[in-house]
Amino acid sequence: MTLSAGRTVWIPCEVKPGPFSNERLVRVEGKPLSWVGFVPIWYLRDAIERGRTEVRAVVAEMRGEQFLARIPGHALGSSVVLEPVERATPLGALEA
Repeated sequence: MTLSAGRTVWIPCEVKPGPFSNERLVRVEGKPLSWVGFVPIWYLRDAIERGRTEVRAVVAEMRGEQFLARIPGHALGSSVVLEPVERATPLGALEA
C-alpha cells in the first residue's frame, strides 16, 4: 500500500467512554509517539462505547516505513501519532 501526506486512513485504537454521549476516550499505541484524546463517535469505524476499533486519521508526513498522523479530536498530549505503514487501512479502500 502506498501512503502519502494528506491521505485519510483508519488506525487501530482502544476506546473507552468519554464525558459526553457523542464522544469517546481513544488511545492509539504508536511507537514511539502514542495518542490519547477525546474523539467524536463519527470518527470511529464502529460507534462502540468500549473496546477495540479503528479511528480516522490524516497522514501528515511519511518517514520511511512509518508515518505521522493527525487524529481529529482533542489530544491530551501529543497532537500526532507515529505508526508503521502496515497498521493503516486507507479510508474507502476496496479489497480485491
